[in-house]
Amino acid sequence: MSTDPAARRSFFDSLAQEILHNYGRGRAVVAVDGGVAADEFASELVAAIARAGHSGVSASIDDFVTPRSTRGDEAHTAQAYFAARYDYATFRRVLVDPFRQNGGAAYVTAAFDEQADRAIEPVWRTSPADAVLVVAGPFLSRAELRGVFNYTVFLETPAVSDDGVRQDALQLYAGVAEPRFAATAIVDTTTPDLPRRIFADSC
Repeated sequence: MSTDPAARRSFFDSLAQEILHNYGRGRAVVAVDGGVAADEFASELVAAIARAGHSGVSASIDDFVTPRSTRGDEAHTAQAYFAARYDYATFRRVLVDPFRQNGGAAYVTAAFDEQADRAIEPVWRTSPADAVLVVAGPFLSRAELRGVFNYTVFLETPAVSDDGVRQDALQLYAGVAEPRFAATAIVDTTTPDLPRRIFADSC
């Protein structure tokens, strides 16, 4: 299928305008909840926020993983992957909590290098008083993160992860957290180049 860049751009501009209409003053944190291609979606949303003349920051929950030594049998079971992969305490402490402080507190968008299995030397950033942080990745509607996000985009897609354990963990998460029904917006990415907004009561 041929790509329609204008339609894709219009989709992201519309989504950005909706978010900014509701959260254009002060600091807001947006989740792009998805196990496949969430980072790419979040980057395009931040670009649309910038086109609207607003400050946007992107981050990935995959930059807040826990060290391998603390994950137990994550590599072998979906339950362990879901339970132990991410360091939500650090995610909140160095990124979300300081970002929400309008007084200019510095924050860090990445804390751990999974490939090297070591902490990243922190790079502290600041943003204007009016700014939107867009966080991408899986499991963002889980109980531990309730109240963190002002707006949640759930990516609904038939695409599967190349990592079988991760894919099984995503299915576990869908049953436990029901992210489709917790989301502010549901986006069908069956055709990745042409995302489509759908609604929870759609067939």
